[in-house]
Amino acid sequence: MKDVFMHKKIAIFMILLAVAVIIGCSGEPTGNVTNEFNVRGMLFHDLNNNNSFCYAVVLNEGQPISSLVSYIVTGPEDSLQLDPIGGGAYLTPERELDLDPDSSYYFWAGEEFGPFFFSKQLKIADTFKVVITNLPPTREYAASGPVAISWNPPSDDFGYFVTVVPPSDDVEPYAQFVNSTNQWAIPYDAFTTSEGVRVPGKYLIYVIAYYQTFYSDAIVNNSEHIFFPYPVSGFTDNIDLVDVNGRMGAATASYLDSVIVVEQP
Repeated sequence: MKDVFMHKKIAIFMILLAVAVIIGCSGEPTGNVTNEFNVRGMLFHDLNNNNSFCYAVVLNEGQPISSLVSYIVTGPEDSLQLDPIGGGAYLTPERELDLDPDSSYYFWAGEEFGPFFFSKQLKIADTFKVVITNLPPTREYAASGPVAISWNPPSDDFGYFVTVVPPSDDVEPYAQFVNSTNQWAIPYDAFTTSEGVRVPGKYLIYVIAYYQTFYSDAIVNNSEHIFFPYPVSGFTDNIDLVDVNGRMGAATASYLDSVIVVEQP
């Protein structure tokens, strides 16, 4: 009986989603709400391991909504429900979200017995790879100049930032927005301590393609989810509806390249 109810509920959600999309396209609010709601979240896909997740925080005047349910809609008849993880936050079950490159999805959230519902289209970038262009095939780096990289940008619909995952916490985090070109020079201090001492080891280099904006917080900002440094400022809110505001985007991690930093003599 429970399964029948769930299938009926999902069918209703699909109808509401269609209505929300139509209303959203006209520039009007996607929800019929009477209080101040805040929605924050992100859809993420890592090309390197095909791992994906969707994360969201939905609050009503700063408080969780007890009857809220949320889904990521992955097809005309397919969706995956996000699990509530406390404090108004929701996260897809581990390794259960399957996303395809160069595809669009919808996040949907609503009250089972209330007036609030919200939907947003989120885009995942096509496959692309970052390549180091000024180091030998061994990728050994023993100089003090920049490391040059290039990549094949998927689309003008996305913004980009370069990020370096160092071998230890001794290294200053490096993440930098880039313009619409497909190349960048990573400075020497991305491989050093705050005092400028080079730290040997393997550094992973990614380009992140983000759709509209980027959001993370302490719950997903760890090695299992957001495992890379990112710019701490510069991302903007992109939800501005009647009584609903916030920030929600999507991000795709490129296929990586790596640098082997050699210890200073």
